[in-house]
Amino acid sequence: MENLLRYAEKLFDEVEIAVYRSREVSANVELNEISMTGVRSGAVTVIRGIKDKRLGLAIVDSDEENRVKEAIEQAAKMARLNSPDEKWVSLPKSGKYREKPKPNYELKEASPDVLVEMLVRAIKLTREMDKHATVAGGGGEISWNESHIMNSHGIDVSQEGGLSYMLLEFVGRKGNVVTPGITEFEARKDLNLNVEEAVERGLKKVSWAYNVKSSKNEEVPLIFSPEAIAFLFYGALFPAFSGERLVKETTPLAGKVGEKIASEVITLYDDPFHELSLLHAVSDDEGVPLRRNTIIENGTFKGFVWDNYWAKVYGTESTGNGQRDLRSGSIRIGLNTVVIEKGKRSLEDMIAEIERGYLVDGVQGAHSSNPDNGNFAVTANPAFLIENGEVVGSSVFLIAGNVYELLKQASEVSREQTVMPVMYTVVSPHIKFENVKIAGK
Repeated sequence: MENLLRYAEKLFDEVEIAVYRSREVSANVELNEISMTGVRSGAVTVIRGIKDKRLGLAIVDSDEENRVKEAIEQAAKMARLNSPDEKWVSLPKSGKYREKPKPNYELKEASPDVLVEMLVRAIKLTREMDKHATVAGGGGEISWNESHIMNSHGIDVSQEGGLSYMLLEFVGRKGNVVTPGITEFEARKDLNLNVEEAVERGLKKVSWAYNVKSSKNEEVPLIFSPEAIAFLFYGALFPAFSGERLVKETTPLAGKVGEKIASEVITLYDDPFHELSLLHAVSDDEGVPLRRNTIIENGTFKGFVWDNYWAKVYGTESTGNGQRDLRSGSIRIGLNTVVIEKGKRSLEDMIAEIERGYLVDGVQGAHSSNPDNGNFAVTANPAFLIENGEVVGSSVFLIAGNVYELLKQASEVSREQTVMPVMYTVVSPHIKFENVKIAGK
């Protein structure tokens, strides 16, 4: 790598070389049968060089020296053809990193048999616990990733680590009732996925879903599950935290730093070092040291997250949120591990106090939300009706509104937190919202 960097420095004013190696083991399940297993591995090298403020970018699916050298030359040709970016300042400089976390090396050499055994056990448990239920879909993955990032300003950081996760989709069929698909996640930085708990959680919801209840237009308390929170916020809220959107004036949070944008029960931060985080990294994809960034504290908006480019354009510093798209090689602003702070009481206690309301376990259509203003329209499915402090059945209804108005209606968060590997890691409790308008279906 060092020899390649020295070679690249002869062609550019400044240059970055990033090498990514990965290994992924997967297994899928469909209708109580293992449908596929696989192992994939490979390497990708990205060259990003700047000459006279002209960007040259090249990607090669290899870490072999001769092919990387060819990619460097290709990036130099591209730089000569591109127009200068007058906003360009520089690549980042080296910084101080935290101590690297110790990865679990069992993940590096794991075989598909590990996942198959877990999925077979999940299918067997499902059959034993509910003869009407099926593991209709899902699967598992064990991934191992290594990266090495160097640039001409002294950055030289390597990191490695892995994770495992399992997703199970349960469907129950009893009489004329076919339940909606009910998903359960398990994700860890080791191989100790708790299959039994995932099956138990899923089948408990299936048992609720056998009793179908009609919904109506009303204003009721809603408890959103971690899965529902992750998908809704990913579409409607999280993009608004990007500093790029601030510069381009496409975030509704412009000018809102220091203002209340949510209920006081909401504290949200980006913390790659949280105990439930699935990351093993100490730097982002530009080599900038990672850190905890508080975004909402007791309902107050504290600030945006940045990569190197947009931070320098705005006149601030990167927050360690530069993430690389390995399809294009480009850097974008992204969150590392979103954590919504937990509360003091259990979900069970929260449900026990509701006279009439719903537990929203999943939302459909959240990807169509508008992060420019926070508006969303989703179908709550599955959702579970709560009456007199107990879950009495399942329902489906529509929720349309604005995510910032919804945040101000939050009244409590549960003490349990769940890890959701949705695009990036989201660690979330259940959140209760008061007086939410729903439209029955």
